[in-house]
Amino acid sequence: MKRGTKRVEALARGLNVLKTIHARPGGTSLGELHARTGLAKATLLRSLRTLADAGFVTRRLADGAYLPARLAFPASRASARLPSLAEAASAALEALGRAIPWPTDLGVRDGLSMLVLESNRRVSPIPLNRRALGVRPHMLWSAMGRAYLAYCPAAEREEMLAGLRASRAPEDRAACNGPWVEKLIARTREREYAVRDPRYGLLDIGSRREVSAIAVPVRSGATVLACVNCVWLLNALNEREVVERYLPALRAAADDIAAAVRA
Repeated sequence: MKRGTKRVEALARGLNVLKTIHARPGGTSLGELHARTGLAKATLLRSLRTLADAGFVTRRLADGAYLPARLAFPASRASARLPSLAEAASAALEALGRAIPWPTDLGVRDGLSMLVLESNRRVSPIPLNRRALGVRPHMLWSAMGRAYLAYCPAAEREEMLAGLRASRAPEDRAACNGPWVEKLIARTREREYAVRDPRYGLLDIGSRREVSAIAVPVRSGATVLACVNCVWLLNALNEREVVERYLPALRAAADDIAAAVRA
């Protein structure tokens, strides 16, 4: 390159922002970007908007963190699954927030539990545990876990149940009750959605009122990619009312996420 060629400062700033985001693939907040790049927040927001519009970065709904966009830098199919799910779910959960006033989350299987990968709780008009990201709902007691168990392939289900049966944790003992597990799975498939056990509330620690949840699977063929839930206060609505009002939107969101991941 000739010495006299001028440097494009705006491009250099944008590339520095992109490099910083890629150095922290788990997510980088605006404040962290400000501290690491030294750029003013107004400048950062313009760069981030440009990078997002070009498909190089995406923003997580649950906490507003910026991440590398999977479409700009494709990885192997296995390593790309979680980022692609989070990216697909972010838009779907944001749209779902306009159809359902109650918080909704997306969870994936992680070993013998679920893992909350994305959530619209931060922007939901009804505050219920804004910090759900990274929480691990139980496979047998949470709505998301029950939806996953009911719809995953039989071999995968048995693998998880065998792991839970071998566990010494008190909350895993129910996996040893074969008839109870079979009835739970059959009832979930009959309803076509899962319901949280009334005694379980890991996702809503700190709430002074009783909370419940329903969930549906995000499916691609026989594979369960994830599960989407809806969480609400029992003194405001009962299960029947939630199902009648919001289950169709929840199912549509699950279908949209699956379609976005396949695309």
